[in-house]
Amino acid sequence: MLLPDVTEILDDPEVGGSQPFVLVRTTNRRTLGKVTVSKVNIPLTGNIQPQEMGSQSSTVEDTENETIVIYAKFGFQCGKNDGSNVFYGADEILYNNKRYRVTRVNNWIQWGFSIAYATRVMDVEVV
Repeated sequence: MLLPDVTEILDDPEVGGSQPFVLVRTTNRRTLGKVTVSKVNIPLTGNIQPQEMGSQSSTVEDTENETIVIYAKFGFQCGKNDGSNVFYGADEILYNNKRYRVTRVNNWIQWGFSIAYATRVMDVEVV
């Protein structure tokens, strides 16, 4: 464990912690050429902060880019496919009626927490 233990900050509402959100973890199983998708909703709390909001120009259309940073006592993942019959999609975060997809993880789980960077999935309203 990291000394001093800073994980208590993650659940301290005075510094933005203890924000409830739902993590959606997707597991894909390949059997005889068919893929079965299962999703599990995991209720969590942590510290969620905005990281960036802007627009990216593209040749097709301008797209908005809204990202958040999540600090939590949980091991996030960006997806994993090692070639076996079971592979995982990137974690998704449901927060403030919006859906975000985890794009990068700083894994500090040996010290009791991890940091996930997630980008909003546009045109998806969560109720």
